[in-house]
Amino acid sequence: MREIHLRLDYLSIEALIDLIDEPNRGICKRILADHRSLFEKARGSTHNHQTWDGGYIDHVTDGMNYGRHLYAFDEAFGRPLPFSLSDALLVFFLHDLEKPWRILVKDGQSSNREGLATKDEFKKFREDKLAEYGLMLTPAQLNGFTYVEGEYKDYSSTHRVMNELAAFCHKIDNWCARGWYNYPKATGDEWTGATRFRTV
Repeated sequence: MREIHLRLDYLSIEALIDLIDEPNRGICKRILADHRSLFEKARGSTHNHQTWDGGYIDHVTDGMNYGRHLYAFDEAFGRPLPFSLSDALLVFFLHDLEKPWRILVKDGQSSNREGLATKDEFKKFREDKLAEYGLMLTPAQLNGFTYVEGEYKDYSSTHRVMNELAAFCHKIDNWCARGWYNYPKATGDEWTGATRFRTV
């Protein structure tokens, strides 16, 4: 087993995108720049996690930071990881891309926009947004992007659907949405340096 060097620092969304390989790094920077004001208003979900204004960008930032730590931890065991940290950060950055357009808030209550209410509609919106920006995923990245939230109706008992990248990103997303659903904290977060972007 290799020595574990956990990355205990908490990086900003910009610094995390800088860890993604080109050409996708530049495209992710453009997506963030073009839609930053929307991303900073959107909630992380309608009801279950990071449900505050700005929760979307907090969920993505927290998950990407958590992914950096998990990657270093898993890599230290010496078992091969058939994907790069860049792959994992890219998939996680993109995995909820429809949410800023999907989640509507009225009188403090969140709901899904008409036409963006089903998993298939979420998937099509995300794919259309990637096409708009010319972001081309490798087959492995596409599998990760497609199944980061689970296999759902594609599950099979006769062949493996979710690849290792998807499983890794699913692990991150599941914990950040169901375990750390109220993180990062607005103040006093136990992870040094972690905070909600609106309190920076």
